[in-house]
Amino acid sequence: MKQQVIFRIGLLSVPVVVILVLLSGLLKTNRPTSNQKGMESVYLASKADTLTIAAEDLPASVKNVIQTDSLINDLKITAVRKISQKNDNYYDVWFLDSDNFNIMVVYNKDGMIINQ
Repeated sequence: MKQQVIFRIGLLSVPVVVILVLLSGLLKTNRPTSNQKGMESVYLASKADTLTIAAEDLPASVKNVIQTDSLINDLKITAVRKISQKNDNYYDVWFLDSDNFNIMVVYNKDGMIINQ
């Protein structure tokens, strides 16, 4: 009787293990979003030139987006990097929030947010 119970528990655990294995495989796919793919291409060091610039040197389109964004327009800009790659410019802007945490936002030359 005891062996039959152990055997049945073993048989019942097989489908559970199979389901868990399948679910773990689905959770690990971790497909990057389009923004992540864009960021990967922006940050390829061998193909991109980076330059630290002053906040005043940001293009007008990026400044306008920052000034009209109610979440970040009052934050202090602590660093700006210009990333040039394949005739495209991206701007990595670091803001300091009220809790002294850095917030990084990457803009393209038209002021569109690439990564936040």
